[in-house]
Amino acid sequence: KDKDIRAQVIGTSTAFQQVRNWNIAEGTFFEEQDEREYAPVAVLGRTVADTLFPDGENPLGEYILMDNLNFKVIGVLERKGASANGQDQDEVVVIPYMTNQLRVTGQRFVSRAQVAVHDVKQITQTEIDITNLLAERHGQVDFRIFNMGAMLDSRVEQEKTMTILLGSIAAISLLVGGIGVMNIMLVNVTERTREIGIRMATGARTKNIMQQFLIEALVVSLIGGLLGVVFGIGTAALVKVFAGMPIAYSLFPVVLAFGSAFAIGLIFGWLPARKAAMLDPVVALQSE
Repeated sequence: KDKDIRAQVIGTSTAFQQVRNWNIAEGTFFEEQDEREYAPVAVLGRTVADTLFPDGENPLGEYILMDNLNFKVIGVLERKGASANGQDQDEVVVIPYMTNQLRVTGQRFVSRAQVAVHDVKQITQTEIDITNLLAERHGQVDFRIFNMGAMLDSRVEQEKTMTILLGSIAAISLLVGGIGVMNIMLVNVTERTREIGIRMATGARTKNIMQQFLIEALVVSLIGGLLGVVFGIGTAALVKVFAGMPIAYSLFPVVLAFGSAFAIGLIFGWLPARKAAMLDPVVALQSE
């Protein structure tokens, strides 16, 4: 109709979806028979489909005019988003490579091949094998190979560094919080020495005193964990509302937060509880 868009045309094979890990959202992808018959069929990227067929129009079965040639739309790819360099990956039209060579470019050779490796550990060896094969067939190295494994390794190292950094900050925070709980409980034991002496004099055993103060330490820690979870979820909700950033909630971090709070209360509450349990009843009763 009266709509047009400048987009990248990719002439490729039926393995495109598997190699690029790019699924069909609507319709189907072309088949090997379409390649053999030089079929004028096209699969649109999401941006192209939304531009040429706005307001929910169904592009399947419609025709687009590309380089003065009619192509039938048989499918629409899932939205991929921007690439690492900021390019819109959905601004593409995918057609069979044989159709591309005969009807569009007239180019009789494949200018680029992409290879997906099932095992990431085999990327380097795969590169070596491809280099040796092409060099043997061409009689010279008249090609270039770009290995995404190096970029992937760099990304993994960055993520490991960030994980260690955030983990260290969390560990320090837990340590400081634990020391705070321990100090509060030690002060609590000092202020309630006479109460502890009275409990011992009326039959409370060592394990009863330890149990009392451990439970108090756990309650303090769990209340802190609950406040932390509420504050975290509330902050995420505010970011979602005011910044428009999509937020995904998960149960595991909540469970992990409460588990950490429980462990902190148990570990750092043990020393004050033991100090209270080991008090001499006579000395404790004389305390003011």
